[in-house]
Parts: sequence; C-alpha cells; structure tokens
Amino acid sequence: MFRALGLSSVFLGLLAFISGSIAASFPDPLPLSGSAFIHDPSLVQRASDGKYYLFTTHNKGGILTATNLAGPWTSVGSILPSDSVINLPGRDDIWAPDVSFHNGQYYAYYAVSTFGSQNSAIGLATSSSMDPGTWTDHGQVFASTTGNAYNAIDPNLVIDEHGSPVLTFGSFWSDIYQVNLASNLQSVSGSPVQVSFNSTSPQPEEGAFVWKHGSFYYLFFSSGTCCGFVANNLPPAGDEYKVFVGRSSSAHGPFVDKSGRDLRQTGGTLVLASHGNVYAPGGQSIFTDSKSGKDIFVYHYVPVNSPQPYSDTYASLGLNAIDWSSVSASALL
Repeated sequence: MFRALGLSSVFLGLLAFISGSIAASFPDPLPLSGSAFIHDPSLVQRASDGKYYLFTTHNKGGILTATNLAGPWTSVGSILPSDSVINLPGRDDIWAPDVSFHNGQYYAYYAVSTFGSQNSAIGLATSSSMDPGTWTDHGQVFASTTGNAYNAIDPNLVIDEHGSPVLTFGSFWSDIYQVNLASNLQSVSGSPVQVSFNSTSPQPEEGAFVWKHGSFYYLFFSSGTCCGFVANNLPPAGDEYKVFVGRSSSAHGPFVDKSGRDLRQTGGTLVLASHGNVYAPGGQSIFTDSKSGKDIFVYHYVPVNSPQPYSDTYASLGLNAIDWSSVSASALL
C-alpha cells in the first residue's frame, strides 16, 4: 500500500497480494519545494550523511540533491556532462538512470537511444560519492539493434537470491527482459529472457523495477503512453502511463499478479494511475529512507494544474511511502 508522507488519512491498498483488495482511489504525492523537471527518477540516500540524490532522464543524467525528502530540491549537475562514450545517437541525452550502491561505490546504469529506435544501449557510470564531476563512464554494458525482440533501455539492477547481479530492461516491442551480469557488473553473461509481455498492441510496457520485500521480488512496470500530451487531444482515459506489479519468489520470475496470471501473459495488478492533479504516473523506483525506515515509492507524473496543463515540461517528482502490511496510514514524517 502507498500512503502519503506526513499525512494520516487512509489512501490506498497498494499490494493486493497482501491486502486482498485495491482501493478505488490513489494517494497524492508528498508536496515538494524546489522541484524541477523530473522523468524516470532514481533516488538514493547517501549513507555517510543522509543526503538525498535524485537522478533524472535528460540533462545528461541530471542530478538534484536535498537534505529532506520534501525539499528544497536543487539541481547540481549531471552524471555525464560531456556525454556518454557510447557511439550512438542520443549519447548527449541520457535516459532513465538507475543508481544503487554496491562494492563500496555507486553504480548508475543509463540508456542511450532516440525515441522509437531499437538502436539502443545500456551504459554504466560509477562514483564514490554521487557528486557531479566524480562519475567515471565505463561505456556500454548491453545493446540492441533493429530486429531484436527487445529494446535496450530503462535498465534496473537487482541482486538475485543467489547474490548474483541481474539487469532488467526493455520498452515496447516484446516488452520486459532480464539478462545476467558478470560479477564486475560491467558486462552481461548469457542471453536475455523475457519476464513480462503485454500482447495488446503496441505492447506498451517499459520502465521495469525489481524490489525485494520479505520472501518475494516485486516487478513494477509502467504501461501506456508516457509523454507528449496535448491538453485538447489526450489519449483515451486509461491509455496514459500507469503502474502495475507482479511478484515472484525468485528475482528471475515467473512473476504473477493478484489473480495468478503470469506477467508474460498480459498480467499485472494496477497500483497507481491518474487521479486529481496527477496524470500519467510512472517511471517508478523504490528506495529505503533511513530517517523513517520506510520504503519510498518514487515516480514522475504530469501535473494537470500547471501553466501548461498536461505538458511534459512540468513533469514532477512523486513520493509516497509503501505500507506493505496494512491499508491504514499513520503519520510518517
């Protein structure tokens, strides 16, 4: 379940696997100050000082920081200010950074591509602190080309039940795949395996994120139209971005939804969709906040109420706590 940070109202029974039902309404995100354009966010809290680092698509892997989740959030630079070393179109426009801490340093997997193309690659940069100017670009980890079943964008690293690294990725075409990584986290080992597929044209799944809680691995993914909205010509209601989930006892799947349907068979339990001022939420990730001890659901959305309603220019950060055990929500912060 989600709950609004700092509020005490009951909002949403998120995980039907636990609560047995899904509420008819969705939670509002935590009000923020100092926010900027955010898309496909990845949020990490630095252990040494508790500082929050937020990473976003565009701005060459944009970096924002704050000392409080509510902000103010300040843009401080980029992961790759001199572009990626990957020699593909889009090397100057980094997409969907996925940042996590392993082996004493921070790993940022990122995507290089252009809209609608399968000529894509997933790259890796590392840093000891996450500060701008400290990132080392290691270049390509994995790639796709026209005609592949998959598209090598939207990477996410998870460590499986055997302690081995796994990269989840994919967007449209045949949707979400996984490939094992070598122990150095810089190259792949084996061939990609499909873990989620929506047979409804145009197979609109992407942005997968795998998170372990308790005995299960939860695969969250975004589905629908992500962006490019025009207020007087919106897609049919429900066709815009929204978030689904499935779970498995293994990081490799098979992942199933509340009804037991395999995610590879157009399965998925809806956990977040448009509501109120929040339109087309997605691009999700999760991190554990040391201050509250809670898992925080991190996503972007397009605000309805902005100087340009439904415009991606004002894509914003959404933050909600996850209550894995109860639909009740008590004050968190």
